Amino acid sequence: MATLSDRDIIALSTKGELIAEEFKDESVTPNGYDLRAAVLRIDGEDLDGGVVPPNKHFLVATLEYLKLPEDVMGQIWVRSSYARRGVIGSFGAVDAGYHGTLTLSFFHSGTEGFSINRGDRIAQIVFHRMESLPEKSY
Repeated sequence: MATLSDRDIIALSTKGELIAEEFKDESVTPNGYDLRAAVLRIDGEDLDGGVVPPNKHFLVATLEYLKLPEDVMGQIWVRSSYARRGVIGSFGAVDAGYHGTLTLSFFHSGTEGFSINRGDRIAQIVFHRMESLPEKSY
């Protein structure tokens, strides 16, 4: 399994693959892509942004629409700027062949509230090319 570089991410996204909608050059990192918040959900209420209080579970839908090739999967990591505030993320792998936006699950274990607004970079996705095609794709 090989990790896709910034060059790979840009080339695939330019062709309408990997990140098919809402791609932004500024979100590309040397070995990944910073996913941006579209909708924040706290206590069952969808917000276009807002303050996340301490000791709260919250969900963030991404702006980006993914269109992963059949031989590429993704791993998601909380951005360190949020981790330093006490934000913990619970993520699974993004299956090869997945198409759609993501809804990410977080818990704020810190002591002070913080803001998340539409377009804020909340997590990084790292893409890996698999050594062979899966028997069954997503």
